[in-house]
Amino acid sequence: MRAQISIPEYLFWWATRVFMLLYIIKQFRGDHKWIDYLLPVLVGTGTFAVLLLRLVFPRKSMFGRLSFHLQTFISLMAVTGSIGNYFGLYSTNGILHYDWILHVVSGVPVTMLGYYLLVAMNGKKTRLTPQICACASMGFSFMVIIAWEIMEFCGDYLFGDNNQKYNWEIVPEDPFYKLFTNSAAGMEQAPLDDTIVDMATAFFVTIFTGIVLYIVLKRRERKQETRMQEDKKLEVAV
Repeated sequence: MRAQISIPEYLFWWATRVFMLLYIIKQFRGDHKWIDYLLPVLVGTGTFAVLLLRLVFPRKSMFGRLSFHLQTFISLMAVTGSIGNYFGLYSTNGILHYDWILHVVSGVPVTMLGYYLLVAMNGKKTRLTPQICACASMGFSFMVIIAWEIMEFCGDYLFGDNNQKYNWEIVPEDPFYKLFTNSAAGMEQAPLDDTIVDMATAFFVTIFTGIVLYIVLKRRERKQETRMQEDKKLEVAV
């Protein structure tokens, strides 16, 4: 494992795991809904996801072939979301629209998650071109974007949460508040606007990440082709 990842990645994993342990302890010391106890435990377990899957599943299976680099992106998603709850960044006294910032940040790791799952699923059966990798990775991210908004709706409907701004906190200096109050439906349209803004943000970040992924993979492919051509020339010369 250590041969596949860098030291900064390895340190980041353990920093994330220590933070999640502190977050879980904090949650169990307070008085919360049962879902607020369960989620930190599940997210904390996710910081060991790749290692656990590779231990449980055989090497020939998809999950047994997962790259350890995938754990870095899973840990990034875990820590960015949990930091908001730990320090109260979602509240009015926290960072304005921290949940929207998460949609900006999450577009990158979710797209990369799609890429590493694709590579693990394929194994070495067929050649994956940069175009296929980029398109499939973006498609996976688009699916997660939709699934996330469905989850937020279900959370509001079943548990009385406020993920989609049904109970909007009035903050006059908030640009989003001004946008909703000036819209045709006024504040009644806040849940729809919140959903569309979140989806649009993650959509464009996913597109950007997919383009960067394509460029990186294309350059890697060209380097490999150049190296192969040079090796052939050496063989001919010998």
